[in-house]
Amino acid sequence: MYPTKTQMFIPRPARGATLLLIDSRREPMMIALSGSATIGGAYPASDRDIQLQSEIVSKRHGEFYYDNSADAYYYIDNNSLNGTFVNGVKLQPYNERGSRALRLNDGDVLRIDRSDLRHPHPQAVLMIFSRSFEPDEEWRVVNLSNRFKVTIGRDSSCAIRVSDPMASRVHAEIYLTEKGVMIYDNKSTNGVLVNSHRISGSAYLQLNDVIRVANTTIIFRGGYVLFNNPGEKSGCLSVNIHDQTFGKHTIIRDVRFEADTKDFILVLGGSGAGKTTLINAVLGVVKANGSVILDGQSLYDNFRSLKSQVGLVPQFVNLRKNDKVYATLMDTADIRLPHFTKQEKIERIDAILKKLGVSELKNRLIGRLSGGQQKKISVAVQLIGYQKVFILDEPDSGLDPASREQQMEILRSIADDGKIVMVVSHASEEGFNDDEQRYLFSKVLVLAKSVRDNCGELAFFGSTEDALQFFGVQSLKEIIIEINPPNEGGNGKADYYIDKFRGR
Repeated sequence: MYPTKTQMFIPRPARGATLLLIDSRREPMMIALSGSATIGGAYPASDRDIQLQSEIVSKRHGEFYYDNSADAYYYIDNNSLNGTFVNGVKLQPYNERGSRALRLNDGDVLRIDRSDLRHPHPQAVLMIFSRSFEPDEEWRVVNLSNRFKVTIGRDSSCAIRVSDPMASRVHAEIYLTEKGVMIYDNKSTNGVLVNSHRISGSAYLQLNDVIRVANTTIIFRGGYVLFNNPGEKSGCLSVNIHDQTFGKHTIIRDVRFEADTKDFILVLGGSGAGKTTLINAVLGVVKANGSVILDGQSLYDNFRSLKSQVGLVPQFVNLRKNDKVYATLMDTADIRLPHFTKQEKIERIDAILKKLGVSELKNRLIGRLSGGQQKKISVAVQLIGYQKVFILDEPDSGLDPASREQQMEILRSIADDGKIVMVVSHASEEGFNDDEQRYLFSKVLVLAKSVRDNCGELAFFGSTEDALQFFGVQSLKEIIIEINPPNEGGNGKADYYIDKFRGR
C-alpha cells in the first residue's frame, strides 16, 4: 500500500559536513557540522561554537552558515583582523558584517594565516571542509626528515599506499630539492590537486598545503605529512545551473541540488521540462551556465580527468552485437583502467558480472541476449571504471514488470555500494518495495515547465517522503499529473510548485 495520509511539508534537517581542523595544538581534529556554526579564538567566556587555539584568530572570526533550502554550506569572514583564505584566496570585506557568503564545496581549504601564505605563521590554522570525510576518519603520519623521496600510489612499495582504484600504481612523488620540497605527478591518470588546483607536472610545497590524490587527502606539515586512506569512496555531487540556452531559448534555469554517496535519485519531469538537458549538463557533454562539482573538483574545468567518473547508461542500448560480453567489458577496462594489470581487470569484470547476476553471460554474444540482459551489460560497462555517478535514462524501458523491478533493485544496491545513481524514469512505481512498504529511491528531483517563460525549472528536490507531502499526493506517479499542463492530462500547477519550492 502507498501512503494514504498527506501531511504538512517539513523542511529537511541539516545534512552533515565535517571539518578537519589543525590549530596550534598541531593534532588533526575532526569537527562534525550539522548546521550553522560560529568560529573564534579559545578565549575565556567565549561563546563561539568552534573555538580555535591560536593567537592570530579573532574572538568572532567567522561563521559557517547552513542554507536548508539548497542543502549547502557557506562561509563568512566577520571582517577579522587576519582574515580567512579559501583555496589560497583571501576573502574581502563586503559590508559591516563581513565578507560575502562563499559557498563551500567538498575539499575546500580554509586558512587563517599571514597575508603571504609562502611564509606561514607558527600558529596558522588549517581547516578542510568536507562532505565525504567520516567523523572517525583515521589519519596517519609519514616522516620526511630522513627520506629523500616519498612515493604515493596503489603499489605495495609506496610509502603512502592509496587503496583506491582511481589512483595509479605510483601516482606521485614527494621529494627534497635544493630549493625546497616538491610534489611530482608521475603521469597519473587522474592527476594531483594542491589546494584544490590541479598541478601541471610538479609544484613546490608550502607548509599546510593540502594535496589530493584520488580520494586520499595529504597535508604537508614541513617535516612530515598527514594522510587518510579512505579507499574507493564517492563524495558529493554539487550541481548549480543558472541556465542552459540553445539559440535564444532557455531550456532550463535555476537548478541547484547536492547528492551524496548512496543517494538513489529519481528524476521526474513532464515533456519538455528539460530532463535530457539536465543530464547533458551533469555529464559535462554540453556545459551549462553554472557549475558541476564532483568531490571538490569542477567537472567543467577538469573535464578530461573527471569525465570517466560520471557514466551514462542510455535509453537505447548501444553495444556491438557481434562482440562477446567478456570482450566488450575488457575493451572498456583497457580504456578506463589503463594502470591496472590484466589480472586486476579480469577480477574487476568477474566481480561486476557477479554483482549484476549475469556471470553466465560472460561468453555470450551481445546480439543473442534479451533486451533485459543487454540493459544489464550496459550497466556493467559503466561500472567497470569505478565511476562515482551513474545516470540512467529510462533503464526499465522495454522490460517486463518483473525485470523492471529487478533492475531497480540492482540499481539501489549499486547506490548502497557507495555510488550516486540518478534514474530518469516514467515507471516510478517500479521503485516501490512491496515487502518493505517503501520506495527504493532516497531522493526525488522534479523539473517542471513554467508557463511564464516556457522554461524547465526545479520544482522539488528532497526525500521521497517529503516529495509526497510537498505535492499532496499518494504516489510518485501522481506528481507528473500535478505539474503537467491540462492538454497533457495534468492539473497545470507547474508554476505553483516552482514558487512553493523557492518559498515565494
